[in-house]
Parts: sequence; structure tokens; C-alpha cells
Amino acid sequence: MKITRKGHGFTLIELLVVIGIIVLLAALVLGTGNPASSKRQVTLGTMETVVAALERYNEQYGEYPEPVNADETAEIMPGKVYRIGAAKCLYQALRGDGYDAIKGAGRVEKGEPQSDGKVSADEMKNVIMADMPEGMWRKVGGSYILVDSFGRPFQYIKADSAKKNTLNSNYDLWSYSQDDKNVMAKSKDTEANASLGAKWIKNW
Repeated sequence: MKITRKGHGFTLIELLVVIGIIVLLAALVLGTGNPASSKRQVTLGTMETVVAALERYNEQYGEYPEPVNADETAEIMPGKVYRIGAAKCLYQALRGDGYDAIKGAGRVEKGEPQSDGKVSADEMKNVIMADMPEGMWRKVGGSYILVDSFGRPFQYIKADSAKKNTLNSNYDLWSYSQDDKNVMAKSKDTEANASLGAKWIKNW
């Protein structure tokens, strides 16, 4: 079973995605001064683009994507291990390259096309962000993940009202940004310690 898309016209959400990409590219081109500050600005632009794309995904499917294995980890930088399951899910959900990291997206059969860094003709129907800049994703081991401008995986948790696992009602999305210490902390951890996420870029 493969993902199927409904045909649709040009929507406000699609327009917001395009505007977000333009803002992101402008930030990349015009970023000057403090490199860390420039990276934060680019990451903010990227997050706005991702939020708009997630709304389009929700419009198409009636739900937000959920990672198959949110706790999957990988060494992103020497000695630094991060959760990549959600970033892998976001990459596939928004770029359309594969779907095995998205819960409920379809049964994965042997030989089914999965992420390879390209969007095939068959995968075009799954694309949410047609012009995703290469700086928004990277390959880690055998996985492709959505990353911030610091090269770290975006963190994302789909809300589950029974588990009360998020601060927002739909999903929590964040970048650890300049924080290189609390890289395994989750959004809910900031409830008890607000200073924990002081350096993060987040949607709450």
C-alpha cells in the first residue's frame, strides 16, 4: 500500500511554504555578522517553512506525521549522539523521498523505494515541499534527516492527548540551536526547568 494524494489547486498553505523557502534562501544569502546569530535566523526561517509544510501535510492527510521510531539515535558530530527518528520522519513526510520512517504511511515491502536523497517520478505525488533546499537535510549513516542550520536534527513530537506528551495541542517542534549539552532533552522536560530550553528555537 502506498501513499496516495488528492489533486488540489494552489492553496494558501502552499503559498506560505513558498514564501518560507524564499525567506530561508534570503537568510542564507544575506546572513552577515555573528555566525551563530546568522545560523539562528536561518533556523527560524527553516522552522517557519516546516510549520507551513506540516499544515499542508495535515490538510492532505487529516493528521500530522508520526515517526515510526522517535527514539532512533545517531552520532551527528564526534561524540554527540542525537535522536534522529523524528527528523527522518519529517524529511520523508515533507520531501517525499521514501516513507518507511512515517508511522502508518504504508506497508514496506522488500524492494519498495525508500530514502535515497532523490525524489523519483513515482515519489512526486508524495512531495509536500517541492523545492526543499539541500541545506535543510543531510545524510547520516544510511538515513536522510531534516536539519537546522547548525547541522543538527530537528526535534519533533506529534501530540497524543492520552499520553500528554507535548506542550502544544498538535505537535512540538524545536532546534537545539547553540545548546550542545541538553541534546537528548524533550519539550516536556522544559516544563519543570524553563532554563533548559533557553537556547532552543521552539514552537512553544
